[in-house]
Order: sequence, then C-alpha cells, then structure tokens
Amino acid sequence: MMFVSDVAENQGVLPVNAVLCVDREAFDRFGRVLRHLSVGLVDQAVNLRLLSCDPSVEKLALGPVQTVVHQRIGWPVAERRTEALLDTLSSRPPTVVHALSGASYRVAGAIAEAFDTDLVFQVTSLKDCDAIANFAGPLVGRFVVLSPALATVLEEQLKIPEDRINVIRPGVLASQRIACFADPQRIPTLLCFSPFERGSGVDRLIKAVNYLRKREHAFMLFLLGAGRQESVLRRMIHERKLLSCVTFAHPVEGLNQILQNADIFVRPSKATAFTDDGLQAMGAGMAVVTLASSICDHFRNGETAVICEKAEAEPLANTIEQLLRDRSGTRHLATSAREYVRTHHTISRMAECTADVYRKLALARATFSLKE
Repeated sequence: MMFVSDVAENQGVLPVNAVLCVDREAFDRFGRVLRHLSVGLVDQAVNLRLLSCDPSVEKLALGPVQTVVHQRIGWPVAERRTEALLDTLSSRPPTVVHALSGASYRVAGAIAEAFDTDLVFQVTSLKDCDAIANFAGPLVGRFVVLSPALATVLEEQLKIPEDRINVIRPGVLASQRIACFADPQRIPTLLCFSPFERGSGVDRLIKAVNYLRKREHAFMLFLLGAGRQESVLRRMIHERKLLSCVTFAHPVEGLNQILQNADIFVRPSKATAFTDDGLQAMGAGMAVVTLASSICDHFRNGETAVICEKAEAEPLANTIEQLLRDRSGTRHLATSAREYVRTHHTISRMAECTADVYRKLALARATFSLKE
C-alpha cells in the first residue's frame, strides 16, 4: 500500500520549494524563456527562488519570486562562500534544486547534497552534455531537455535511462499579427542577434549581404549584438561600402517591438546551444533563415524556417534572396512558423510540465510503503 503526506491529501498537491540556479550564459541565451517560466511556475503554486552570482537574475524577479545573488564560488574561497549560500537558503530549505545550464551544475549539486533534496539538470547545449559526463556530485533525479535530439544524446552517449529524461519545449509568446512583410511599402528588414565573436557567422552574413547588394536587392540589416570582433566586422562593412544597408545596435529590452517591425530573422551559424531568439522570431511571425541545427528541432525546413545547408556566404545569400523575391510564399512560411509556436511552444505547457517534474520528485520522497 502507498500513502502520501497529509498536506498532499488536503491540498491536492505537494508543496514545492524550488531553487532555480541561473548562470550568466543561460540568462544571455534564453532569459526571456526563463522569465516566462518564472511567471508560469508561480501560477502553478511553486514557491520559487532564483539563485545566481550575476545580478542580472534580478531582472527575472516578478511578484513573489525571490532572488538570491551570491558571491562567485571558486578557489580559494569556495568552501566559505558555499557555506554562506547554504545559510541563506536554510530558512526555507528547497524541495528541488534545478540547474538551468552546465555552468550551474556544480553549485546546484552542492545545494542538493547539503539539503538532501532532489536535483534537476536542464540540458540546453552539447556543452551541457559534456558537463554532465564530468559531473561528480549527487545523483541527478531528472534531466530536462529542450528537444528530442538532446534526449538522444543523453541516452545514447551518456547512457542515461529514458525514464529520467523529460522533454519540455521552451515556451514563448505568439503574436496576434504576422510581422513578415506586414507593410508592403516598407523596405524589407533583416535581423541578426548573433554575438560579435569568432565562429558566430556574422562575417559570413556580411559577405552574403554584399552578394545581395550586387544583385540590386533593397533591404536593411540590423546586427543586434556585442563582442570582441565588432571592430573587425565594422571594418568589413566599411570596406564593402555597405554602410547604407547595415546598422549595428546593442541588444535592448524591448525585443518584442523590434521583432514586430522586421521581416526576416537570420542565424548565420550552426547552433550547438539553444538560444531563444529564433523561436521568438517565429512567435512574432517573422520568416527565419538559419543553418542546420542538431539540437533545435523547431527549425523545420519549409515549415517553420528555410535552412541553408552550406555554411558559406553565397549559399546564405541565395537562401535570403529566395525569401526576398517571393513575398507571398515568405509570409506564408512566417504564418506557419507562428502557428507551430502556438501549438508546440506554449508558456503554460512549459510551466505545467516543469511543475509536474518537481511534484513527481517530491511525491517520491513523501511516499512510503507499509508492509501488510
């Protein structure tokens, strides 16, 4: 026979005190999804605290969500700072500790071990999979992945049992209107949010823009980002005389408004980590051009995006040109992408599934057997 606590019987669900460990990388890559998740978990009656050594986490705090900003834990003061963090959390011990990417696994493991509580690892990149392979902390109760492709990596390469893996798709807002070519009189607008770093493909995109200008296409490209290669990229723009059609801008908070006033989103590199920009663009009704991704299954060629198979400037230019020439078909693609988001990437579903993971772990701890 199986029995659960009186609290669960009276309230219908077990109380969950969740600590979400957020590192800067996770915040930068999918901070908007985390904001939606925080709100959704509060609606699911989860007592939530957001923990980070980066003050940026405070931007995710809404309503009753508490933020805990701690000092960076590392040698030679790791032990002392860990003890201080545990003392801060001790007034309301966590039921579950959820690390949102690989950079948070170690601190999450220390918290879970100290409070003898359940541990959840979110897997959002191939680098996270490597971090799991090297993790030496307590047993991880559940692995939450954003796509079936990442689940396959965990099962086949890391030999993690299927019953410890939950696929929970990230949730984003879906706009009521289609942004792509909404104003037929406006010059087409392209957006790219890739960082200005080596390997990000922004240099490839600039070369592709050069091809398109030589073919006499009229458009504006906005590069929203920052990074160590910015001066190099600006020099490329100047040398190719593209200043009239390419604009640099730093990332801003009002992303939804930007997406609603643009037409085509371009990701010029292969994704080995999930970022929410492409999904946000789909939700806004933009057309998406991207290179193939081994982990982002929301990019479906001809259904939600156009996938450029070769990581070269001219094929990328040809792919963008295809969308610029066929505005009706491109707008249809953007509509299909927005509907895909509405069906498969709802915020409510993300929050419900995450809360369900927490409660099942809590229930397993609160359940015990009586011998007859």
